[in-house]
Amino acid sequence: MAKIKNIEFSNFRNFKYFKTTFNNNLNIFFGDNGSGKTNILEGISLIAKGRGIRNSNISNLIKNKKENFKIRNTLEIQKNNFDVEIYANKNNDKYKKIIKINDDTSKESLDYLNNSVSFLTFLPEMERLFQTSPIYRRNFLDRLIFSGRNDYNKLINKYKKYLFERNKILQNDSFDTNWLNQIEKDISKIGFEIYESRYLQLKLLNSNLNSLENSIKFKFSISFEMKDIFFDKNLNIDKYILKLKDTRHIDKASGGTKIGPHKSDFLVSINDGFEASLLSTGQQKTIVLMMLLAQCNLLIKEKNITPILLLDEIGSHLDINNRKLILDMINEFDIQFFLTGTEKNLFSFVSTNAKFYNISNI
Repeated sequence: MAKIKNIEFSNFRNFKYFKTTFNNNLNIFFGDNGSGKTNILEGISLIAKGRGIRNSNISNLIKNKKENFKIRNTLEIQKNNFDVEIYANKNNDKYKKIIKINDDTSKESLDYLNNSVSFLTFLPEMERLFQTSPIYRRNFLDRLIFSGRNDYNKLINKYKKYLFERNKILQNDSFDTNWLNQIEKDISKIGFEIYESRYLQLKLLNSNLNSLENSIKFKFSISFEMKDIFFDKNLNIDKYILKLKDTRHIDKASGGTKIGPHKSDFLVSINDGFEASLLSTGQQKTIVLMMLLAQCNLLIKEKNITPILLLDEIGSHLDINNRKLILDMINEFDIQFFLTGTEKNLFSFVSTNAKFYNISNI
C-alpha cells in the first residue's frame, strides 16, 4: 500500500514554492481557474514512471525564467517511509526527469518505486470520452492497463518504433526482404500482445462491474467490447505476419499500416444496446467513473495493488448519481484520493474526514 504523506514544490509550474501535508484518505483542492490545482495533481503524478498526467515536456514543468524545478515528497510504502526527489537533468538541450529514492537513483530503487505506486486519473476531457477520436479512447484504455502493469508503456513504444521502421522500409524502392520480414515478425508479436492485453482489460472491467453490482446499485448497466477490423479471438501471430505481408502494397501507397492495435477502438453498450456516444456529458462521466471504480476493484482484489486516484475538476457535472459513485469509491476502498474543483461547496457531499486546501490563497 502506497500513500503520499506530503509534497514540496520549488519553481514548479506556477509555484515558486509550495509545501503541504496530505490526508491518508481524501484530499480536496479548490480555487479559481488557473490557480494551480491541476499543477498539484501533475506534480503528484510525476512520482510514477512517465511524464505525468499531462504528458508534458519536462522543460515545461520549470517555472518561467528559472533553471530547474524540484519536487520533494515523503512516500509511505508498506508502513516504511521513503524520501522521493524529482527534478530535471539537462543534456544536449534535452531535459530528462530524474527521480531519487532516499538519494538513490539505481535501477533497483526505481523498479521498487514503480512497482509500488499506481495512479488512476480522471481529467475534464474524459467527460466526452465517447465523442472524441478512437486514439483518445485507446490511450485511456492503455492507461488502465498501465496502472496494473508498469512495463506496458515500453510495449507500446516498441510497437510504434517498429511501425515507423516498417513504413520507412516500404518507402524505399529497394530493400532487404529479410530485414522487412523480421520487422513484421516483431510488429506481429508485440501487436498481438497489445491486442490480448486490451481484450483482457475490457473483459476484466466487465467482470468487476458485475461483481460490484451486489454492493453498489448502478444507475444503468454497461458492457465493453473491442472494435477492430482485424482482431478476433482466432487471431495468432502467424496470421498477423501473413496479413502484414499481404498489405505491403497498400501500406506503401498510404505511408502507414492498415491493420494493428493502433487502429482499434472499444465500444460501450448501455443497457444492452444504447451507444455511449449518444449520452449527455454527465452520463459519459458516469461511465468513466464506473470504469475507474471497476479498475480499483480489479487492482486491489485481483492484483494486490492499491492505486492513488487523481480526479481533476471532478466537481463539475456532479449529479446525484456521480456524487454517489465518488462516495462509493471513497467508502469501498482504503486508498488515497486527490480531487480538485473550483469551489469548496461542490464537495459538501463528502465525509468530514476530508482535508480541504484553498489554492486561491497561496
